[in-house]
Amino acid sequence: TPISAFLHSATMVKAGIYLLTRLHPVLSGTSAWTLSLTLFGAATALTGSILALGQKDMKRVLAYTTLMGLGILTLFLGGAQTATLVAALTFFLVHALYKSALFLVVGILDHETGSRRLDAVRGLASKMPLTACATAAAALSMAGFPLFFGFIGKEIMYAGALNMDVAPQVFTAVAVGANALMTAVAGILFIRPFLGRFDATQPAVHEAPWALFIGPLLLGGTGILFGV
Repeated sequence: TPISAFLHSATMVKAGIYLLTRLHPVLSGTSAWTLSLTLFGAATALTGSILALGQKDMKRVLAYTTLMGLGILTLFLGGAQTATLVAALTFFLVHALYKSALFLVVGILDHETGSRRLDAVRGLASKMPLTACATAAAALSMAGFPLFFGFIGKEIMYAGALNMDVAPQVFTAVAVGANALMTAVAGILFIRPFLGRFDATQPAVHEAPWALFIGPLLLGGTGILFGV
């Protein structure tokens, strides 16, 4: 799970985004660049966010939300205006913070409960309060609630979409739609495992060792710090 956090948040999965960013000064401004990145980015963002809603394995949910994030980043890198590039680079960091925290949380849940399935665990907040707090902070940032870094990132994202070189209204609608679906996914990731009554038929669980929960707690807290 720590490897998944690195892959989805910082390194290999985002290597293509890094390459597009580095090549942007050389290749941007052409119709081929703009159309290919904006169209495929928008399609990827919507597809990833829709598919994320239908998954039961928490790591698969997060994997599809990464697909959504990569689509949004690609979409904004298709633009040539300062506002679109600021939106891309801000969301790059926003996504890294909440996504790495959530992957580490899934690792904690798998370690403590023996399952990553959303339909197999309930009511864990009373048994794992610190992990629940870390999850809530990351999920609220992912959903874009005020005071969280995700809120700032999404406000900048909408400003960037409105400054797209082509069809700004269409791509703003895509950004709003994808973010609405991400809000639903964020709610599912927190509500299903942590809220409700703890089922006595589940395995006995307790809070994870500090070495496990300190990472997502710091990452979730950083999302609040950056937001404020």
